[in-house]
Amino acid sequence: MDIFQAFTQVAAHGVALLRACHQRSAYDIAGLGFSLEQSKKWKRTAESFFGPADSPRVQRETVARAEQAGLSIDRLTMINRHALRLRARGQAWALRAELVEMTGTFEEVNAHGAARVAEILGPTPREAGIRVGRAKEGMRTMTITASQRRITNLEKTLDAVAAARADEGAAPVKKRSQQLLDAFWAHLDSGAGLVKPEYRTVIAIGLDDCAKVLRGEDDDVLVGLSDGTTMRGAELLSALLAGELGSEIFAGLFHPVHGPVNLYSARFASFKQRILAAAENLVCPWPECNVPADRCQVHHLHPHNLGGQTSPENLTMLCKYHNGANDDHPNAPPRNGRMFRSRRGKIRYRSPGGRELDNLHLNSSLGALSLL
Repeated sequence: MDIFQAFTQVAAHGVALLRACHQRSAYDIAGLGFSLEQSKKWKRTAESFFGPADSPRVQRETVARAEQAGLSIDRLTMINRHALRLRARGQAWALRAELVEMTGTFEEVNAHGAARVAEILGPTPREAGIRVGRAKEGMRTMTITASQRRITNLEKTLDAVAAARADEGAAPVKKRSQQLLDAFWAHLDSGAGLVKPEYRTVIAIGLDDCAKVLRGEDDDVLVGLSDGTTMRGAELLSALLAGELGSEIFAGLFHPVHGPVNLYSARFASFKQRILAAAENLVCPWPECNVPADRCQVHHLHPHNLGGQTSPENLTMLCKYHNGANDDHPNAPPRNGRMFRSRRGKIRYRSPGGRELDNLHLNSSLGALSLL
């Protein structure tokens, strides 16, 4: 047995590890070389799984099921973290039992746990405002929280200013964050306002929902945009009436298995294909990436230099970083993993070890193919 096989065995015995942690202090656990913070998390999880409980029968059954399923200590710690947010009698153990029964990746169970807690406790509204941090090493940090639409319009304004500065011969800056900062100060100095929003961004909406919005029947319709934001039906209708959707509106056709098929417009092919790819994946589909499709590059799933066609079903959007990181050659030794279109038509990521994963970003579930 090599070291990774031994690690696999340990990973499948999370309950046994928690049992051992329950009998030791966090400091003893940390003495093995783990951080004290991580050791305290394991100790807290062990106390939850093996200490006094308000639902002892559910506790016993859940511990037995977790042991049978071979869940890792990290997965059990994540499950416990969500459960500890519930205070009403029986709720925490009910959630632990539910999450222990779930199959899927760590990230999928984590997302489901967060959603269930939000569903039970109700949403906690974020507060708009500006927060300014302390000065440190001659720098200070300012954080602005406002509606997604206003912040996105500000971002687009700064992108436009940065592009104009580059055209005027401003010194090139590699990092986008520095480009936006320079554009921010230049824009403030000029006294100009925000650019008027005109959505060349792709808006993905199903035909039924589109009809409801146009009739003003349903404000609960949530649509995803390729700039990484979402919009309610009433906002979409207001933007349409205000002329903010521009003079050209496109209708894309998607097959539930093969993906994008065509786009009805007189535009040239490369522009059409980019819009179709953005409508299908409103954010970069690489797991955990949140770069919106508006800032992504068109990527060939089967490389063009290996005979891959520049056709809608062979294209997707990837951010600049992941477009470069993707293992393009399907038969070369894997290094970073690669994107592919599954049998169900969905763009997914395959890791070097063969795991198939999705991006769990909200807008990933609002793309055109997900609406079918």
